[in-house]
Amino acid sequence: MISRPGLLRRAADIAVASDPGLGRLQLGLAGAGNVAACMLVGNALALLLHAGAQGTVVFMLLSSVIAMMGTNALVDHRIKANAITAAYFPVAMGAGLTAGTLLAPSQLASLVGFVVVMFLAVWVRRFGLAYFFYGFMLWNGYFFASFLKTTLAALPAMLIAIIVATAVVLLLSCTLFRRHPRRTLAAVFRSMNARQRGLARACIALIEADPGSSAADRASLAVFRARARVTEAALMSDGWAAHAPALPEGWTASTLRARLLELQLGFDRLTIGARQLAAADASPAVRRAAIDALGALANANLARAREIAAGLPELAADEPREVQAAAARLQRGFSIVTSVPNRPALSRAVQENEPEFVPAAGLVLGQLPGTPSVASDVDPRGGSWNPLTRLQFATRQAVQVAVAGMLAIFVGSLISGQRYYWAVIAAFVSFAGTGTRFDTIRKSLLRVLGTLTGLVAGILVAHLTNGHVFLALAVIVASIFCGNYLMRISYAYMIFFLTIMLSELYAILGEFSDALLLLRLGETAAGAAVGIVVALVVTPVSTRDTIKAAQDSVVTATAELLDTLHERALEPASVAGDAVDERVIAADNQLRRLVLVGEPLTRYQVWENRPRAIRRRLTLVANVVATARSLTEAVRRLPVADDELAAEIAKVSDLARTVAGVTPDGAAEPDDASEQGALAHRSSAHGASARDIASAPDAPVRAGEALDPSARAITQGLPTQAYSTLDRLQTLLRELA
Repeated sequence: MISRPGLLRRAADIAVASDPGLGRLQLGLAGAGNVAACMLVGNALALLLHAGAQGTVVFMLLSSVIAMMGTNALVDHRIKANAITAAYFPVAMGAGLTAGTLLAPSQLASLVGFVVVMFLAVWVRRFGLAYFFYGFMLWNGYFFASFLKTTLAALPAMLIAIIVATAVVLLLSCTLFRRHPRRTLAAVFRSMNARQRGLARACIALIEADPGSSAADRASLAVFRARARVTEAALMSDGWAAHAPALPEGWTASTLRARLLELQLGFDRLTIGARQLAAADASPAVRRAAIDALGALANANLARAREIAAGLPELAADEPREVQAAAARLQRGFSIVTSVPNRPALSRAVQENEPEFVPAAGLVLGQLPGTPSVASDVDPRGGSWNPLTRLQFATRQAVQVAVAGMLAIFVGSLISGQRYYWAVIAAFVSFAGTGTRFDTIRKSLLRVLGTLTGLVAGILVAHLTNGHVFLALAVIVASIFCGNYLMRISYAYMIFFLTIMLSELYAILGEFSDALLLLRLGETAAGAAVGIVVALVVTPVSTRDTIKAAQDSVVTATAELLDTLHERALEPASVAGDAVDERVIAADNQLRRLVLVGEPLTRYQVWENRPRAIRRRLTLVANVVATARSLTEAVRRLPVADDELAAEIAKVSDLARTVAGVTPDGAAEPDDASEQGALAHRSSAHGASARDIASAPDAPVRAGEALDPSARAITQGLPTQAYSTLDRLQTLLRELA
């Protein structure tokens, strides 16, 4: 039974861990605040310009659109950068309004223009992140002008409303809702600590579960996800470290990265040790001690966790060898995670002479990049005869959107000649923030799900607020907050609250009816279906191809890390520690990208029947990175150069490139059979076997083929640790191949 304080801590950890840097909370508050302020300003501007009732509604709608777009676009902590981005809001929105107004008199020209604008709105994304929002504003401006039948005489007043709303959003984004880098980084640290405690709890559940049971399978998956979330928080910290104002006093970006990587090493050992202990035939006393140590860590009692873990190797002295190895690994992991210093002692000269720091993953809007960053370099499916397969990612998506737009206009018009634009909107947004066909399918289905559930809630809420305008406006603002806050958890949440907001808006305008919302559901489903069909047929990017490409990137990054370690083993003074850290965290980032595209397939889907295989492969790749990180520690601590160890590292580096399909300098891939035969010959010639090496105290349970035993040190110590780690890494790479 968990105590009440324990439950409260766990609930607090879940809340803090789910929002690293408090980005979601700030986005929700900024969205609600910006929309409320812009609606008030739009209303005041309409009164000032004597726009009338319809003009007031138009001004408030335009201002709200600018507010919602600006909330997401103006998140940079630098005022100048936000001002430059915001300066083009009126240009993009005004261009769409003008084009829509000019083409509105002709139905055919207006529809053709709609498709062209959809193409351009996506095509301009190739020029940078800001153009993602400019494209949306261009499309929104055209949409407003086309369906509101805007006249040229009304354009100047509407442009004034857009400029004023832009100024309001910019002012609030640079003052009340401005991100403070150091506070944000501190919030990321708190989230990372909460995620680490969550990892400890997941390890407890794994050790407590019966081996081979469904509970053990679920616990193993939970451990994998928890470990990936810790890595994600570490990478986000590394990204914020690139902003000098974010760093705590006394820190440099490099020292922060070194601390993060040391913690990563410790949690690697905890995770692997917990997995080994869960699978081994350990006595209840050893299991209980490990659980107690992990429990102390989960409760942030580091001293107690370290004290309990220190006795694990002695407690497991009479246990089977695999239990001893697991206990030793757990003890070393606890030793690291409970003793990493919180603040390094740096001289002023070190702080002032910090070299230029490049984060492993550049942040996008304060967050780590999503799946489009992974899928953009993957070749789409299709024959070589198809010229679309050779287009850049943004251009391919623009073609997809244009095709989907044409089909959505046709299908939507069959349902309703007046409201077909709902189908067009659903088809258009299906390709926003998506990279693979699986992403598009999932986003389309989530949009339908959110619309369906939001429709039920919207009808109920609209009836409750009927006749109470200010209460309805409060519901709209609250819906914007909830939608923005929960959007990164699931797109369905945002659509759910968006549907409630639209229900209230229609009620205020006097157009609300249950039939209208049902019509919106039908049009949304039609548009989502069109988006899915286009994603599957027109230059589709396969999720499996993306996973394979991401996996190869992880293994290639591991090979590059091994190359750096090879140089350091040859001449320790020639390779700085920062260079090694850069390679390690680059491999971490590639692993994050793999998990990002592969993790959704670890759950059962209608079209995916192999989640266990995906889980196993992701875990295997994660073990490759963890083992390479462990090797890094061993090589760092070498007192002198070691040519023999360097030669063995080079062999494993070549193997990693072979597994990834990368051959340096155009060299042919080595023949696997001949390489295995050579290794076996070297092993037998020196009387060593894989079993002998596996029985070393620090060797993993599943050792691979022996490396060159003539290079193995006779005495116990760092060289032996390095060789046994290389053995394990070689085994993992062969299994991955």
